[in-house]
Amino acid sequence: MNIRHLYISAGVLAVLAIITSILTRTSSAPLLDERVGSNVVDPANLRDTAKIVVETDGEKITLVNDEEKKAWVLEEKHNLPTSYSRISQLARNVSEAKLQRLVSENPDRIATLGFEGGDRIQFIDKLDNDIVAFGLGKETENGRQFLRFYGEEKAFLVNTTFYIDSTLDSWLEKKLVSFEANDVTAITTTLQNGDKLSATRDNADSEWATDDSLPEKKILNQSSVGQIASKFAGLSFTATADKDGPNVVAARENSHQFDLQLNNGKSYQFRIGRQPEVKIEKEVEKEDENGEKTTEMEEEVVTPEGPVYFFISSSDAGDPVNEYMRRSAFEVSSYQFTSLPESLDALISDAPEPVEETPAPLVVPRAEESP
Repeated sequence: MNIRHLYISAGVLAVLAIITSILTRTSSAPLLDERVGSNVVDPANLRDTAKIVVETDGEKITLVNDEEKKAWVLEEKHNLPTSYSRISQLARNVSEAKLQRLVSENPDRIATLGFEGGDRIQFIDKLDNDIVAFGLGKETENGRQFLRFYGEEKAFLVNTTFYIDSTLDSWLEKKLVSFEANDVTAITTTLQNGDKLSATRDNADSEWATDDSLPEKKILNQSSVGQIASKFAGLSFTATADKDGPNVVAARENSHQFDLQLNNGKSYQFRIGRQPEVKIEKEVEKEDENGEKTTEMEEEVVTPEGPVYFFISSSDAGDPVNEYMRRSAFEVSSYQFTSLPESLDALISDAPEPVEETPAPLVVPRAEESP
């Protein structure tokens, strides 16, 4: 091989090396997007939000800003009021998220990042236009998550993760009434067993009194009567149910009733009940260790106790709780039911024994001595 051929070969190799270097640098260079480093959405734009739509775990959550009621409501739950703190938390999560880097524009690569079946979030304005709309992919081990804007073939990595509860009831405002126990001035109880008692007081500093005839040597139990007011003040629910469901109907038919009068003239009627446990007795044949057979009677539960539900009405026609009750049934904890009185005996106590006054001893003045 002559010198000329060596120069040519070296030149070709040099050109190839340069091309390889350029291709290598190009393939490893970071993808660029002018939005990287900025927020997923400008927080100021979220002020125009009229609706939020979230899809998660196969559930659709539609949060609507009802300007007439001046409240956010949940469309999938009869437009019941939603928890403002939950909506604020979601809006804050979205507005504070930042695009850390552009991960891929390759559809095959994007398909591996978990967007299929992932959560989807939309913030929508009054004209039904998207303020921001995106889908979420997998979470990374270091607390980040993949994100893709609607209508784009780009996958980003954001500096946070989004947790969205798919339980519809978790988005609702749980408080049903908002008065204080000290506001209650009169209580009438009508219990399942037929016992009835009415009690009144002038104000929160007064003792409860009754005009009802009590058993001999019995008086009102001030603590037990006062606890009724405390139980219903600021009452909250745990879950909703179909107001015509079998457990709800059974609870309504097997309930205590408590009528409360407030110091502002407003009154509430509360009914609380549950499907009672139903048992039957049946013959059971048993065999002992000697092979002898006997027949015994045993109880069998055919209908277990159901959940506890509240039914509320207010004397104020404009009170929202009246509308809530027309739309849904509201479940509360079992303790709300079991901690209430079941009979008159729980509302009265023994009168104190009268204290016998001991007469003062007769003091006979001493006769004065003669001088």
